[in-house]
Amino acid sequence: FFLAQNPNKVFSRDDLLQNIWGSDVYVLARTVDVHIRKVREKIGDDYITTVKGVGYKFNLG
Repeated sequence: FFLAQNPNKVFSRDDLLQNIWGSDVYVLARTVDVHIRKVREKIGDDYITTVKGVGYKFNLG
């Protein structure tokens, strides 16, 4: 998972779309929100932080 490979670094939705899905796939920015929610359901809320107005980051602890 891309965020876990880059802990404590904040990524915008666009950064995540580009790094995970690539530029040749059309997905909406809200797709990231849905996937973040699903990952949080699996690993818990403590690992992925929403940085308001910026994006998301993975916390190592």
